[in-house]
Amino acid sequence: MPRQLRSARKETSASELDRPRPQNGIYEPVRFVASASTPPEQAIVRSHLPGLDEGDLRILRKKQNRLRKSAFLTARATLEISRQASRALASTLIFAQHEAGTAVCIESRGWILTCAHCFGETSEEWNSKRLKWLLYYNGLAVQVECRAWDERRDLALAKIVQIEILDELCRGPVAPIFSYVPIAKSMSFSSPIFCIGQPGADDLESVSLRKTAYDLFELSEGRICGMLAGADPQDNSEIGTLKHTAWTYWGHSGAPLLRRSDGALLGLHSSWDDTTTMRHGVPLAAIRSFITENLPIDSVDSTVSEASEDLQDIIVIDGVD
Repeated sequence: MPRQLRSARKETSASELDRPRPQNGIYEPVRFVASASTPPEQAIVRSHLPGLDEGDLRILRKKQNRLRKSAFLTARATLEISRQASRALASTLIFAQHEAGTAVCIESRGWILTCAHCFGETSEEWNSKRLKWLLYYNGLAVQVECRAWDERRDLALAKIVQIEILDELCRGPVAPIFSYVPIAKSMSFSSPIFCIGQPGADDLESVSLRKTAYDLFELSEGRICGMLAGADPQDNSEIGTLKHTAWTYWGHSGAPLLRRSDGALLGLHSSWDDTTTMRHGVPLAAIRSFITENLPIDSVDSTVSEASEDLQDIIVIDGVD
């Protein structure tokens, strides 16, 4: 696993440190900066992953091994699509359990957005299953804790609380900085988009039991097709009120719908209408309201912005195999 050490040459502001930075053109899911102390909410684990039984751990390791083997090719192929797609790939996570599901990081300190039903169909279910393990495209495993759950909007906000680090050179107090996607300031109701998500392993279209041949991370392109006529954008409990044409499959719930031009988050895929075959998602209006109500006020505002300056004073641990 390649590593690069860059010695300090100038003092860098906290806002600059928070911005996602590509290495060799490829965005990494997380980088570590020297810190006076490790953030209390984020523990580094090296082998034992708490909260998983033998079966769940086996599924996680199987997915993790697949991702590690394909990480470099996945990253390079995505970068060939666009820089925005590369950043989105590094900011997208998949649920490690068999039931699939997808999520996206929206803030550099590890705040994760997904659909509420990915954590549970009822308040009792999500309260009993707040902790889940997710995987990045390079196989990096993180545990998240669901902090807010909104059945009506079909949105959940989680925080990364543990990171599995296999590199023994990552010692001493460090602070993780996570890649994230910016949240759009305004909605585009006919915008070209791309979507990154995890298709489920079971072929639900087959009359016999068989598996799909999809990759764990699939990128598709499409277009926003407006809203359901007369629908309340804050009510996505029955079906998502945003319509789109990006290809999705069972397991894509929570997958980010991103504006192709700048990679800004416009919605989350959540459902589809089997009578019209239209894909549906949670719209930007519901996302912005939910985040305003639930994201701690000391967190950075993740609106559309791109940094242009190079960082010169951080330790970078390259996670691509």
